[in-house]
Amino acid sequence: MSQYEFDEILQKYLEGKCSPAEEEIVLEWYKTFIGESGISLSAAEKRSLEKRIWSKIALDEPGLKGQRPGIVRMIGRSWFRAAAAACLLLLLGGGYWYFNRSAKSGVQAFNKISIPEGYKVISNQDSIVQSVQLTDGSEVELQPNSTLYYPEKFTGKTRNVYLAGNAFFRIAHDTSKHFMVHTDEGLLAEVLGTSFYVLHDKSNDKVEVIVVTGKVSVYEEKIKDAAKLMALEGKIILTPNQKVTYQSLNSKFVTSLVEEPKPLEQATDAQPLQSFVFEETPLSEALTALEKAYGITIETENEQLRNCHVTGDLRKQKLYDKLDVLCKSTQSSYEIRGTVIYIRGKGCN
Repeated sequence: MSQYEFDEILQKYLEGKCSPAEEEIVLEWYKTFIGESGISLSAAEKRSLEKRIWSKIALDEPGLKGQRPGIVRMIGRSWFRAAAAACLLLLLGGGYWYFNRSAKSGVQAFNKISIPEGYKVISNQDSIVQSVQLTDGSEVELQPNSTLYYPEKFTGKTRNVYLAGNAFFRIAHDTSKHFMVHTDEGLLAEVLGTSFYVLHDKSNDKVEVIVVTGKVSVYEEKIKDAAKLMALEGKIILTPNQKVTYQSLNSKFVTSLVEEPKPLEQATDAQPLQSFVFEETPLSEALTALEKAYGITIETENEQLRNCHVTGDLRKQKLYDKLDVLCKSTQSSYEIRGTVIYIRGKGCN
């Protein structure tokens, strides 16, 4: 059904002119509050429909027609029609009422986890990233079509927020209160003070956490036992340039490196990246320089590789390009397994 067709049916319903089949469509829509209907409206359509809705709402509609067959009447149609129209208006008016109601009742974006009482909510319906400042000094860059639930003020031993969608977090350091990001898939990311991404892939029931600075602990929400957490059972520690993908269907974690690792410290005029200029440098020293610069573990599978020497200026290349050059010059290759890079080859005499 097109948006225009549904708009016409809703207009007829407000006027009391729907057929039984059309009324069923509106009733079904009302029961789901649009949440599962897949209906989408443009901004212009929303404004137009809002105007028509308010002009048609009447709490005491005279001259009700006879009852339609097949419909169980628990409340008067006039009241129902006004309530449905009012709910539509509130939903289309930016979603504020609906999402705040959801935050109080623990529904909407979160079906498996209840949102704590009194939490505020912000839903980014724009096409650009929206910045959210939290009272502890943390900043959240909320991406389009994403929702964040957060308290007016953090209390207790932890700082808890709930994310549905995608966001980049810059967390203010506070050793007394860990910052925790909860997702409805059952993933929990815990930090002290750092920056990281939380990205959702709803179509595949996956959540991805990517660390930019600091460290992030990632584990399942259901792991509440302190002893298990202390033993790191089911818990993953991520550092910069690392990420983890959580598959909620089978509770599986897959760790890996990011697609384009960044140096931990950018070069400055005072401290250029001289460590990436190699002149007959042992391969082991070159790899150590890369490890320190990117915070990534690099292993050689053959001790003979340490006897190889490399020459070149690799200051401008990206990490994987640097590795390509080093491997070609030593007739070796590299492979990424999880968060570790392995160099393999015959080596040099």
